[in-house]
Amino acid sequence: MRSFPLILPLVLAVIALTATTATTTARADETAIPDFVYDGPFKDPSEVADSPKRTTFKLAGRDTITATTWYTAWNGRTLRLVASYPRYPQQARLPLVRIFHGAGGRAVCDRTFGNAPGQFGFVIACLDGTGTYARGYSYGSPQNLADNAKMVSFLRARLPGLRIDQSRQVAAGGSMGGQDALLFGVKYPALAQTIVAMDAPIDMSKRYWRLTPTKQRALYEECQGTPYYAPQCFNDRSPLTFASNLANSTQKLIMYWSVNDEISPQEQMPTLAQAIHAANPARSFLIRIGNWGHGGAWPPATRNNEWLADAGLTADGTRADTLHPNGWRIEVDASTDLTDLPSYYP
Repeated sequence: MRSFPLILPLVLAVIALTATTATTTARADETAIPDFVYDGPFKDPSEVADSPKRTTFKLAGRDTITATTWYTAWNGRTLRLVASYPRYPQQARLPLVRIFHGAGGRAVCDRTFGNAPGQFGFVIACLDGTGTYARGYSYGSPQNLADNAKMVSFLRARLPGLRIDQSRQVAAGGSMGGQDALLFGVKYPALAQTIVAMDAPIDMSKRYWRLTPTKQRALYEECQGTPYYAPQCFNDRSPLTFASNLANSTQKLIMYWSVNDEISPQEQMPTLAQAIHAANPARSFLIRIGNWGHGGAWPPATRNNEWLADAGLTADGTRADTLHPNGWRIEVDASTDLTDLPSYYP
C-alpha cells in the first residue's frame, strides 16, 4: 500500500499522454486530404435524367390531386416539380408548404403527405433540386434555395388554376431538408412565414465528420474541401451561423428532434435552440422532442399530424393523431430555461 502514492501520478501521466495523443491525431485527421479525393472524379449517386416537359395528374386519395410537372433549374437542367393540392375547387387562397427533401432525395413529397393536402386544405410543392456539384446532396446550396424561392412562379406557369395565399407560406423539411428549410427561412423570410425543421443538422463543420462516406464525399464536393480547408462554405451552410437572424425574426419557428436519432446530439439542434434563446430570450418558438427514429415524426400520410397542427395547417384537435405522442413539448418564451435539453447521447 505504501507504493500507491508513487503509482498514481504515473497512471495519471499515462492517461494524460494518451488523451493528448488522441486529440493530436484527431486534429491531424482534420487537416488531411480525404482518401476519396484520389479515387477519381466524383460520381453523384443521386443523379437523375432530365424530366420530360409535360404535366401529369393523379388522385392521391379521396380529396387530393398530385401533379408531376417540370421546372428549369439554375443550371439550365429540366427537373421535376411535384405539387399536391385539394381535388375540389377552393374559394379561398391556400397556404403553400415548400418541402425540402433529405440527402440523396428528389421530388417525391406526395408520397409522405398522401391525402393530407386535400383533407386539410393546403398545397405542398417540392423540387428535385440540385446543388452546385451534387444533385440530391445540395446541403444548403444557395442556387437550390434560389430555385425554391421561385416556386410560386413555377406553379403559376404549370398549374395556373392554383390560388396561393402568399401570406401563409411554410418552409419545411427533415434531415438535410430541415437544414435547407432553416437556411431558406433566413434568406427569404418573406417567403417563409413559418419554418419547420425536423431532425436537421445545423453545424455542418461538426456534422461532416459523422456523415457516411457517400454523403461526406458529396458535401466535400459542394464545398470543394473539408471544414479545415473551406470553413466559409461550411459556415454559410450551417443554420447555427444564423442563430441571431432566427432569434430576431417574426417567423413562426418549429424545431423537432429525437433522443433516438444520432443526427441530434447536443452539438446540433439543441445548440441552435439555445443560441436562438440566448440571442433573444423574448423570442417565442416551439421545441418538440420525441423518441422516433430518424424522420419518424414527419410523414402526414402515416397520421403524423402533430407538426401540421403546430404550423397552423390543420385544426389543433388533429394533434392527437400523431404516432409519437410521448416526449417533451417546450413552448419557449423569456421565462424558459434551455440549459439542459434532452438529446441523443452516443
